[in-house]
Amino acid sequence: MKLEVEAIHHVGLVVKDRAVAERFYVDALGLERVPSRPSWLRLNGAIAIHLIPLASGEDEPQHHRFRHVALQVADLRATLRLLLNEGIRVSQFDFDGRERDVAAPDDPLDFGVGSLFVRDPDGNTIEFLQLGHGLFAGRSVGL
Repeated sequence: MKLEVEAIHHVGLVVKDRAVAERFYVDALGLERVPSRPSWLRLNGAIAIHLIPLASGEDEPQHHRFRHVALQVADLRATLRLLLNEGIRVSQFDFDGRERDVAAPDDPLDFGVGSLFVRDPDGNTIEFLQLGHGLFAGRSVGL
């Protein structure tokens, strides 16, 4: 079975100062703010950059696994089955960075933001999301 990715939904970037980053992306590059989602900037109707602020003066923490690319899939449950069949560790995260493993194909997918997260062999995080599910509930298209 092959993973069916519909689109790159968003890319999460860690920034030191969200206001400075927003000025760069909005004023210099012409992206537009997503009114319903602070820290989100729209590239077009379907793709965004999610700015993840790092408080000034902090050392860069281990949790920068939140730098990620988010792939939109049609069926999160089918994606979970494929990932587990490949022996890939799958997790879900909440807004506080708490993590819960999803170890079985029928485990609930309602923890945190409701997306699935995996790490590639180099530790890069990939999010799999389904429109209409979790944080993206009520969204059938776009941002």
